[in-house]
Amino acid sequence: MSRPVFTPRDRWLAVVGLAANLLGLIAASVVIGLPDPWHTANLVLAISAWIPTAVVGIIACIALIGRRGWGMVLALVALSLQLLVLAPYGIVRLSLLASERSQGLVAVISLVVADVLLIVYWSRALRRQRP
Repeated sequence: MSRPVFTPRDRWLAVVGLAANLLGLIAASVVIGLPDPWHTANLVLAISAWIPTAVVGIIACIALIGRRGWGMVLALVALSLQLLVLAPYGIVRLSLLASERSQGLVAVISLVVADVLLIVYWSRALRRQRP
C-alpha cells in the first residue's frame, strides 16, 4: 500500500482538530465538576468516553501534523468514537431535559453533521494516491 498524499488542507484540519480536542478535554474536565441533575451520567461518560476520545484525537492530530499516514486511520477512529458517544447521549439528554432543547438540539445536530463530514473527508483522504 502506498503512502497517502497530504495536502495543506490536511494540516490545517489537523491543527484545528488539535485545538478542538484540547478544548474538549478541558470541557470534559469542567463538566465533571458542574452541579447537574445528570452529574453521575456526565462523570461516567467523561471518564469512559469523552476523555479517551479526546486523547485519541490529540494523538491523531499530532500524527497528521507530522504527515504520518496512520494519523488518518486514528482520526477516523477518534471521530467514530465521538459519533458513537455523542448521538445517543445527545438524544437522551435532549428528550429528558426540556429546558435545554433549543440550544442543545442545535449543538448536537451541528456536531453530528461536522463529525460525519470529517469522517467522509478523512476516508477520502486515506484513499488519495500520488499522481
